[in-house]
Amino acid sequence: MWKLWIDTGGTFTDCFAVHPKGSLNRFKVLSNSTLRGTIVKKLSPISLLVDTKWNVAIDIFRGYALKVLGSSNDANTSIIERFDVAQGIIHLADPLSSSQIEGKGFEITAGEEVPILAARMLTLTALDQDLPAMEMRLGSTKGTNALLERKGAKVAFLVTQGFRDLLVIGHQQRPELFALHVKKPNPLYHRVWEVEERVDAKGEVLMDMCPEHIRSLSAELKEYGAESVA
Repeated sequence: MWKLWIDTGGTFTDCFAVHPKGSLNRFKVLSNSTLRGTIVKKLSPISLLVDTKWNVAIDIFRGYALKVLGSSNDANTSIIERFDVAQGIIHLADPLSSSQIEGKGFEITAGEEVPILAARMLTLTALDQDLPAMEMRLGSTKGTNALLERKGAKVAFLVTQGFRDLLVIGHQQRPELFALHVKKPNPLYHRVWEVEERVDAKGEVLMDMCPEHIRSLSAELKEYGAESVA
């Protein structure tokens, strides 16, 4: 059975795989689920001589969509019919409109999540084939990156009425005990809604939310454009 270890980052995804026979393989791919290369020459309207660094020994690319980078023209997108790996020639289902594409970059994708793309590349599995039995361990730093760069979703924070400033006030832990000017990080949420409900220390409900209040909150959150609710 194949064994795969995949780490998906904000830009690249790294994958290590152990073949059922014991050999170790590795693959690095963009986390947006694309493979990129350069068009060396347009041999015909449907044939391109390309330079790639994919390190895939056989043609498993039938059905992948190819797009010329830097072009907003949808006519510069086509579907791969076959890829002559030895010669570095991609044959397309439909011609590309532009003739001035030599030296330009291109990308291909099947629209699958990047761990699946990496698994296909390592196990040499085409789109019309099922992936082999495997044990996959998947990790990601996307969440960590989003927190550090504050590029996450628009978060609405719901909290018991009377506690709207709870996360701003925080606690009494002070990393720099004698600092005269304390710099506190901004909260990760964008806006707070106080909720008419209450539970005790044991988690028992003292005041339940009424359906009308829930409907009112839902309408406000929708109007605000919240992408995530905590």
